[in-house]
Amino acid sequence: MTPLSPAELALAAGRIPAPKRKRPPLTPGRLVYLLVHYPRQVIGDGFEWHWHLWRGRRDLAAAIAALPAPVAPPGTPVPLHYLTGKRYVPLTSVALLSAQAHFGRPVQPVLYDDGSLDADDIATFRRLFPLTRVFIKEELAAALDRVLPESRFPFLRKIRLGYIHLRKLTDVGVSSPSWNIVSDSDVFFFRHPAALLAAADARRACHMVDCMTSYGTPTAFLDELAGTPLHPRVNVGLCHFDAAAIDWDYVEHCAAAILARHGFSYYLEQALTAILLARARAEPLDADQYLVYPTPEQARAPAQIALHYVDRSYLSLYRYGWRQVLAARPEITP
Repeated sequence: MTPLSPAELALAAGRIPAPKRKRPPLTPGRLVYLLVHYPRQVIGDGFEWHWHLWRGRRDLAAAIAALPAPVAPPGTPVPLHYLTGKRYVPLTSVALLSAQAHFGRPVQPVLYDDGSLDADDIATFRRLFPLTRVFIKEELAAALDRVLPESRFPFLRKIRLGYIHLRKLTDVGVSSPSWNIVSDSDVFFFRHPAALLAAADARRACHMVDCMTSYGTPTAFLDELAGTPLHPRVNVGLCHFDAAAIDWDYVEHCAAAILARHGFSYYLEQALTAILLARARAEPLDADQYLVYPTPEQARAPAQIALHYVDRSYLSLYRYGWRQVLAARPEITP
């Protein structure tokens, strides 16, 4: 890999997003957003959209709070890795319940704190899944300092502060250097995922297939970085890969090169992971069975193995998806 010039490194550094703040300061710009742009966004989305999202989140939180622990099937546990936080506790719980219902083996949640989990949140996970392992923020910080010291990996360390998605790669990779099934909390299972479990048992890399190319960077440039063609539509909402094999110096270079040549994108983490998956010769999962972006009709009566609710299909997740996952449980009426 050709080192970047000092000018390119400086350009890339200037494109790193600012660290996230829990409560943005009430600046004049923030006031304009709250009083002008946000209302326009609500009107543009439609009031029904926001009503169903709000109601769905409220009802889901109440359902999870009242839910008894599921009975796990016998067998060797399957670790499932999730980046999560306080806001996502109900959603991650339902995603895990959907896996527990269809894997045919007990699932072991391996959770990575985005910095917002508290003792009650962790207790909720452990009540539902006694095998839960949680890497709290202090453990993650220690692992990052050990494996990715900021003096050597300034881009990865700074990017993850303002771009939470990157932690699915960095925090999982440094804390669990092994073969891992990594999932988003908005991926629900509705059938037995035989291909995914077979890949996991055989230690073969695999990934979902996106509904469109979503790298935020020209694929030809990513092919050049990878030294091999990428799959044109990798989706990392659900993937399996060997975190122990990650060359972090190479990932640091790729992150800086992408920023320098093409700027920051919301899909940066997906682009970096797609590069690693290409180099690992990862297999795509059946796009018709592991479906990204279901239509409302597909979401109302899911016939697929798994659905990844993205973008506007979030409405289907909160209107139908989580209720379908819990519907088979007699202990609660969703």
